[in-house]
Amino acid sequence: MTPDLQPPLCSGCRQAATLVPKITRFRRGDRVMPFEGFLWQCPISCRDPADGTAPYRFSTFELMRWEEERAAHEWTERFGEPMPPSQRARLPRDQRTVRLPILLTRAEAERLDRLRGDRSRADFIRGLIEASAHRAD
Repeated sequence: MTPDLQPPLCSGCRQAATLVPKITRFRRGDRVMPFEGFLWQCPISCRDPADGTAPYRFSTFELMRWEEERAAHEWTERFGEPMPPSQRARLPRDQRTVRLPILLTRAEAERLDRLRGDRSRADFIRGLIEASAHRAD
């Protein structure tokens, strides 16, 4: 089953992306369920702005939400129970459940990478959010 979503435009060539299959493995405890999901792919093989690989493949919030809903449905069919929540983050802090796809220009991504040093992009952005919250208090 493929998602019925409006194709986004490639950030490089501005042409409508196409869906390509990918396998994701959902692990809950000792159970693993392979799931055929999808990624959007540039139709003319633009390079990924982050690492230069071609063709450029990416996801969107809508596609991630579709995949999570379908995977939960397939889990229920396969195991006869709802998919348990992920156990990755067992720290006593709030679970991260909100995905935030963001498109940057090549210059913005390069500046972000210079500023973040050896931290991941996600950790760096979380740090900026945390720092701005302290300034607002």
